[in-house]
Amino acid sequence: MQQSSNPGVKWGIIAGVVLILLNVLSWIGGTSMMFSFWNGIFQLALIIVFAVLAGKESKKQAGGYIGFKDLLKPLFTTFIIGTLLMAVFQFIQFKFIDPKLADALRDHTLSTTESLLRRFGAPQEEIDKQLDSISATDFGVTPAKSLMNYLKGLIFYFAVSAIIALILRKKAPEGLQKDAPGHKQL
Repeated sequence: MQQSSNPGVKWGIIAGVVLILLNVLSWIGGTSMMFSFWNGIFQLALIIVFAVLAGKESKKQAGGYIGFKDLLKPLFTTFIIGTLLMAVFQFIQFKFIDPKLADALRDHTLSTTESLLRRFGAPQEEIDKQLDSISATDFGVTPAKSLMNYLKGLIFYFAVSAIIALILRKKAPEGLQKDAPGHKQL
């Protein structure tokens, strides 16, 4: 029997490249576009689409029937590879290509926070306190910070992968389970 490859590798690389291209385009569009909430939502939706494509390809390779565990692997692999490529690119971008991006991110965060707090009617002393806290935050990029942010993100992406796997899984009918690809006879 032919061993099937993990489609998550292919779709993870594609997702990473597309996310990097999108990041470059939003960077060219300006920091307000790059750091916008909607850009982040769009990037999340995009990588979820690529993970679903990896899951559907795995399901097709398995003959249309695949369990949760077998589906989770390519889904999560897509997130692991796609977000790793993006994290490495962003580290290079913030550290070497445009070192002023950390300051731009701080300024954007200050502006957004102040606007949001004013909209919710927060008292001026609370606004000042929050803005001082943000101003004191180090927005610099280091390999350790990048790695920690990547690893924290993987926890979220594992949960997303599990939800997608629950939705896409399809157990083989009783009569087909013994003949299903990957089924091991004892």
